[in-house]
Amino acid sequence: MEQKNKQFLGWIALDIDGTITLDKFSVPDPVIAFLRECVEGGWRLAISTGRPLTYALMGLKQFDFPYLILAQNGSILVEMPSKKILLRCYIATARIQEIERAFEGVVGDFVLFSGYENQDEIYWRPNRLDSEQRAYVENFANYQGVPLNAVDSFDEIPLKSIALVKCFGTQCEMKRIVTNLSGNDHFNLTILRDPHAENYYLLLISDQAASKGQTLEKAIDLFGSRGTIIAAGDDENDASLLEVADIKIAMAHAPESLTRVAHIVAPPTSEHGIIHALRFALKKIS
Repeated sequence: MEQKNKQFLGWIALDIDGTITLDKFSVPDPVIAFLRECVEGGWRLAISTGRPLTYALMGLKQFDFPYLILAQNGSILVEMPSKKILLRCYIATARIQEIERAFEGVVGDFVLFSGYENQDEIYWRPNRLDSEQRAYVENFANYQGVPLNAVDSFDEIPLKSIALVKCFGTQCEMKRIVTNLSGNDHFNLTILRDPHAENYYLLLISDQAASKGQTLEKAIDLFGSRGTIIAAGDDENDASLLEVADIKIAMAHAPESLTRVAHIVAPPTSEHGIIHALRFALKKIS
């Protein structure tokens, strides 16, 4: 699976939102051009995101070069442009009841993402949400371009596994759910601010073996060559990605937990800071 006719140098693994772009549906042309140069120069590019694959590909539609995408916090690994699924690590639907118990006492509800093979359909229970929460779910499903399937009970879902569980609400509520799930080793839990909805925090729940960092490691094993690993991110779900990297990049607005471990703190995303950071990283390597 090695890239042909060029020396393989290593991996560049990048988050999307807040790292390579601030736009929901596009990446700035200078960033695309720079990443194309990296790929043509012998780097393998891995885009790692919490987005569903359908939504992620909307923002990467101008990428006209090979890359891998790790969607929904590493729940699925896909080779582009072929869209070949290389790896899946989903949550058994039988585990949903464990999340139900942890959600007791929290206002609202959570939603389930079915995965790319099922059109990234979202299962939700609108009868458990108030009007603001229903509008929130309908809004993110609309801009992500994925269908909503209303059910009264998650027992109605005709799937044996799901890609991701998304809880939403205040930061305090998300922390409460995490506390309620403490000691449960079936899940990977990440709290982050919703980049597209002010005042909302997200708790992303994936399978215990699915995180950005774990799936990047599996991708490296799959392709059989490691080289140097450069990784960049801007939020808590990027921590595992940076752990894998030899050179760690945190964006200027990233939380202190990321900037503290970073070798490079990139300029603002609005200034195409990822280009400056990657240039500095590549210069250090050379």
